[in-house]
Amino acid sequence: MSSRTTISHEPVDDVPVIVEWLLNMHVDELIDKILPNPHGNWKGLTYGQVIVIWLVFILSQADHRMCAVEEWVGDRVTVLRRCTDWEVTPGDLTDDRLEIVLDLMGDEQTHHWETLDEELGKHVIQAYCLPTKVGRIDTTTFSLHHGEKDLSGEKYQLLKFGKSKDRRPDLRQFLQGLGTLDPAGIPLVSATLRGSQNDSPIYLPLWRRMVATIGHSDFLLVGDSKLSSLGNRVQLHLNTVRIWIPS
Repeated sequence: MSSRTTISHEPVDDVPVIVEWLLNMHVDELIDKILPNPHGNWKGLTYGQVIVIWLVFILSQADHRMCAVEEWVGDRVTVLRRCTDWEVTPGDLTDDRLEIVLDLMGDEQTHHWETLDEELGKHVIQAYCLPTKVGRIDTTTFSLHHGEKDLSGEKYQLLKFGKSKDRRPDLRQFLQGLGTLDPAGIPLVSATLRGSQNDSPIYLPLWRRMVATIGHSDFLLVGDSKLSSLGNRVQLHLNTVRIWIPS
């Protein structure tokens, strides 16, 4: 009686490395702690676990589309299960489920993403004993080939015309602010804003979030000339913050 062996193969690529880093950062645990409990009909992976697998896809494939994740997971089920020790299935990463967690994380009323920034930053500082003597805030713009409205006919809230740092005033853009720890450039907080937004008002909210993450305000804040607006300097002076504006 002859026996037949079935051999299957899956691409490994950089998946184990990315999974290991995300799990070491406790991304899934922090998200599950921040977000509300799933609806009773939600089965399978938790919100945090779904987002971790989705981040692995984005970082590995350099692709932010939701519709492609389910098929990608289906081609790597064994690899993902062994890396995470979770019962991963393609059905856990459908575009409908991804839309649910994306809506929860991006809720303008709850600001869950800001809480996640703060909790992740605290963990990274403590885990790696990072110095907190110097912080830096900077902004940039990202130009996109998008029209005024999305597929549903609604106008984009973020994608606007504005002062382009890419020298493409003909394209809509969004503005990204980032607060980091120097000298390593470790990202702590971020903000995604309208492309028509002025840079100057961004600094104080980002600074306050950095203070909450670091745990104190006794650090040198580095920024460009827009940080030195009169309003910013007054508020920072009232909080006895040391600032440095490179010439």
